[in-house]
Amino acid sequence: MKKLRLLLAAGLLVLLTGCFSQSVDDLYAPPRAPDDYLKLDNKINEVLSAGGEYAAPLTGDLTQKVQLQDLNGDGVPEAIAFFRVSSSERPLKIYIYRQMGEDYEVAAIIEGEGSAINYVAYENLDGDRNKEIIVSWQMMSDQNHSLTAYSIRNGEVLELMRTNYTSFQVCDLDQDGQDEIVVVQTGATEESNRVELYNYRDGLLELDSSAPLSKNVNGLPDGGVKTGYLQDNIPAVFVSSVYGYPGSAQEYADTAYHEAGHITDVFAWKNNRIQNITLDPETGESDSTIRWYTNVGAKDINHDGIMELPKPFALPEPNSTSIAVNFWGIHWRQYDLDGQSHQVFTTYYNDKDGWYFILPKEWEDHITISRSDMVGGGERAVIFYYWEGDESVDPSPFLVVYTLSGDNRFMRANMSGRFRLMAGDDDSDIIYAARFIQNEWDCGLDENGVRSHFALITNDWS
Repeated sequence: MKKLRLLLAAGLLVLLTGCFSQSVDDLYAPPRAPDDYLKLDNKINEVLSAGGEYAAPLTGDLTQKVQLQDLNGDGVPEAIAFFRVSSSERPLKIYIYRQMGEDYEVAAIIEGEGSAINYVAYENLDGDRNKEIIVSWQMMSDQNHSLTAYSIRNGEVLELMRTNYTSFQVCDLDQDGQDEIVVVQTGATEESNRVELYNYRDGLLELDSSAPLSKNVNGLPDGGVKTGYLQDNIPAVFVSSVYGYPGSAQEYADTAYHEAGHITDVFAWKNNRIQNITLDPETGESDSTIRWYTNVGAKDINHDGIMELPKPFALPEPNSTSIAVNFWGIHWRQYDLDGQSHQVFTTYYNDKDGWYFILPKEWEDHITISRSDMVGGGERAVIFYYWEGDESVDPSPFLVVYTLSGDNRFMRANMSGRFRLMAGDDDSDIIYAARFIQNEWDCGLDENGVRSHFALITNDWS
């Protein structure tokens, strides 16, 4: 046995000696890139050595200074590099490098004016296997952008379209299997507030049709333009704009709603053109989508693939002396191609704590809400009360939902009468729990029912 151990030790020593036969410098040297990428780097350095500097796109998903994309569909990706050459008349440059054998060559150069490259995307706009390049050029003003689409054919750059814009989306709105560019325009006049659809025809992206935004639109908030689906899986573009005070807002003139609201116009392909399907021709506004609580916007709240729009309403606070609204209910509605709304469900929406609760129909018009947050943090409680609306009768509490954080959150979640709402939250920094308060009114839910009506608020990318 002793001899066997000696043999094993000797063999291991031989293996270790083989593993460490390299020099110390070799061990700590950075890994070499493949030769073809070193040659690409050499090509890029030619531009940098001639006075260029990297100028990667500022926004979007693709913000790398060098990107790989198979533009011509041959299975070999091209390298796209973004530069600024200040000495040039058109200083912004996009170099497209194509691999030729073991080397790279410049296949095409796109040049632009302005202060920066704001955005880039690669999309198939003409139905063949080639990808077109969509570029947003930022002009000298940060708020002024020019949108351009390019096709690269046999080393030549063909400009397919160019327009100023406020926002845009690429989608197949007319369901012909080929993407279009939907451009949102906002300006100083009502006539300039519109949505345009650019479609590929006869080698160019042409303005196919346009439709107006609602009146009294005062600009777009961040993330205000989304693509999604109407009922029957019909694609649409949802444009949520900052909404001014005149028009339909007049009824709120003497209330707490003195700040700007939001309005959502829904655009879809109908009768062979793009149309604002929610626009009321009499008022010139999408009246049914106006909202003054703006912390929530269009989203697929129930994850069924159809976009829902919120219609917030103030929940009553019988003991409050303030006209400010603290608690909001939200009717979530889907739309069809005729612009008709269809309610999905109603929620209490708690954006402060990151959750919402689907309100059973029996609760509507019979509940009020209050908060009770622990001094110093760590426990935030939302209390649901049954209330018939009689000012002479106090609301009666029946359910509490807790948002728990801190080192003792597990202990507080398991206190007598409380039950946890989310499975698998042992590794989470926040635990959600609830408890019933004895009440003569039957709310119609047990513990599992509360869990099934409770959900976390997620971002669109979650």
